[in-house]
Order: sequence, then structure tokens, then C-alpha cells
Amino acid sequence: MRQILFNKEDFHEQFLDYKNKGRIDKNHPFHNMFNKDIPNNIRYELEKRHMRNLARIDIKASTGNGKVAECFWIALLDKRLTSNPNSQKTTTQKGIFIVILFAENGEDFYLTIETGTENLSLSEIREEAAIWRERLQPELKHHKRLEGFHIGDFHLGKSLRPKKYVASSLIFKKYNIDHFDHHQLIQDINSLNEFFYDFVYEVYLDQDLIPKVEHQNKFKRKRIIHRDVYKQLREERSKQNEETGRIAEQFVYHKEVEQLKAVGSEQLAEAVVWVAETEDGHGFDIKSYYPDGKEKLIEVKGSKLTHHDFPFFLSEQERMVAEEEKESYVITLVESVGTQQMKIVKEIQNPLGKDDLHLKPTQYSCKIRVD
Repeated sequence: MRQILFNKEDFHEQFLDYKNKGRIDKNHPFHNMFNKDIPNNIRYELEKRHMRNLARIDIKASTGNGKVAECFWIALLDKRLTSNPNSQKTTTQKGIFIVILFAENGEDFYLTIETGTENLSLSEIREEAAIWRERLQPELKHHKRLEGFHIGDFHLGKSLRPKKYVASSLIFKKYNIDHFDHHQLIQDINSLNEFFYDFVYEVYLDQDLIPKVEHQNKFKRKRIIHRDVYKQLREERSKQNEETGRIAEQFVYHKEVEQLKAVGSEQLAEAVVWVAETEDGHGFDIKSYYPDGKEKLIEVKGSKLTHHDFPFFLSEQERMVAEEEKESYVITLVESVGTQQMKIVKEIQNPLGKDDLHLKPTQYSCKIRVD
């Protein structure tokens, strides 16, 4: 039974010896350990934890190509997010992925979420990463699964490639080869992976949230995903959104009942109905009441993430009911859904009457005469 990912004592000595050779030596014991044994051990440990989407992930390692690289890495590459359209092989040059980056000294390494840097200059990478990092700031404050992770820069090496890796890092956690705990690293990978897919489904796949990097050419990075793969990811996102919504609605339903009971309105508490549990199309999820007996029609919007600006979609049916019901209609925002930090962050009464609610059309209904 495997207990550790690799022998710490052997690692640093072999790392330095391998690096000093300058050229890739496939017969060197470090080459086999780093490129095969460690990735296999990581997969074995993650399988025991039933890590999310592991069957779709290639775990690849690299110490360079011909010449020994300044920075070694072990990447977890979802085939749908990182495949090269021409070869269907996963690559660290595109998409978004989790990776362990080893510094040039062989002592420090970093668990991080990275975006591919293909055809981007260092300044473009930094500009784009700054936008993603700003979006991720609230997650570090509120999610225990990201405990120990940071946003910012660190040192891997002096050449351009390591600098690009650092610049494209969205969040990271630092380890030292002599002092880290193998089991904790695996747990950190598993926890980061959970967050990774929540981020991918809620933020990364949203075309409206692609970072726009401004410079003299007004560069906007394109996100190209194969049609069939994108369809699959959208279906998974839809399933996750449905489950997130159900958990958030149940949470708000129980909160409404508890609050009415707390003020002595037992009859009103018993009359609260979670209508979306059994029916759809009402334009709201929960029929509740204010303590004075007035109706409170609640549309719940849930997110597994935390937000400075909480994004959500409003259907045409929800918009019409909100316009008709006015003060009786409430949008309730729930963040960190499914975690111990789950909470209601805002109730928006009469949302269409609020100046700070920004509505943006996302689809158009079209018709044209063809005869």
C-alpha cells in the first residue's frame, strides 16, 4: 500500500544531479521517478478519494524537451479543457488546469491553477491573470477549501518560461520539499479540484466573463472549445446549476420557516410552500409571508462561489412576475452553496425597481419572412 508520493531524501539530490546534466537523460532514475512514478502515485491516491472528474484528467509531467527545463511541472489536464484540436492531445499551452510547479532550486514547489500561455506575451498574460485574480479574491476569504492558498507572484526561475508560469497562476499554495506532508498535498489537490470545476462551470465557461486585455491592439483573448466538448461541458454545468439551485432553495425555504416561527407566526410558517420542489413555471421558487401576513414570492439564485458582484440570470417569466408583483417579489441570493459557509448575502425586494440592478439582454428572438 502506497504511503508517500516519493522519497524526499532522494528527490532533491537526484533533482540537482539530473539538472546539472543539462540534457534529458531517460535512463536517469530521476527521469523515471518524476515523469512516471510521481504522476502514477498521485493518480492512485486521488482515485482512493474518488476525485471529481478524475477519469477525464491526464496527469502529465515534464522536465523539458531535449534540454532540461528550468522549471519542472506535473499537470492535471482535463481533456475537454486542454486538448489540442488538431491532435486531441492534452497540452499546457491552452485552456485552464491544475498544475504543480517546481522551482529551479528543487526545494520549493507550488500547487496552482494556471491558464495556457500559447501565443501570449508576458505582459498580456499578466494583464489577463490580474482580471481573473481580482475575481478570485473573495474566494480566498470565504472558502475553507482554499485555506493556505494565495494570489500573487512567486519565484520559479529567471528565464521567460518560468516567468510566464508565474504570471498565469491564478491562485497558489507553496510547499517545501523537506517539510511538506504527502497526504496533505493530496487533500489540497482534491479540494482545489472541487473548487476548480465550480469556477469552470460558473465563471470560466461564461463567454461574457472572458477577460478583455486592453493595449494598443485592443486584444481580446478567444476561448475556442470543440463544439461537442462544449456541449458536454454545458450539460454538466446545467446539471450542477440545477443541483446548486435545489440546495439553495431548500436552504431559503427552511430559513423562511424558522424566521416566521421565531417571531411567533406559527400559522404563516406552516403556510410557506416550496413551489419549485414540485412545479415549474411560476416565476418564483418559494411562496412565503412577511410577519404582517403579506405575501413574499421568492426567486432563489444560488452560487457555489462567493462574489463582490453577484451575477445571475432572470428568465422572461421571472421578469414579468417581478414587474407585476413589485413589492411582493423578492430575489434571494445565496453564496457558497453546499458548503458550511453557505449563507444568504442579499434579499432584493421589488428588483425591477432598483437602480443598482443591471439587466443585460443575452438572447434575441428573431423572425424573418422567407417567401
